[in-house]
Amino acid sequence: MADEITNKVLLEHMQGMKYELKQEMKDMKQEIRGVKNDVVRLEQKVDRGFEEAKEHRQALQEDLEATIAMQAKHQRKLEKISV
Repeated sequence: MADEITNKVLLEHMQGMKYELKQEMKDMKQEIRGVKNDVVRLEQKVDRGFEEAKEHRQALQEDLEATIAMQAKHQRKLEKISV
């Protein structure tokens, strides 16, 4: 009789632990989903940042080339004037 009661109490305890474990696993899955979503958003921000940096660099390069061309043009004018 004592063994049956012990087994029953043990079984109830194990079932309770099983339920708690399932709840913990469910919570962890939700957290993992949230982290995955955060990673996706971060990747998108990084991609946008790199694209913006690329566009900015290209604009700076174009400005530099225009400045060099303008400086060369002014240099030629100065050479003509000083001759």
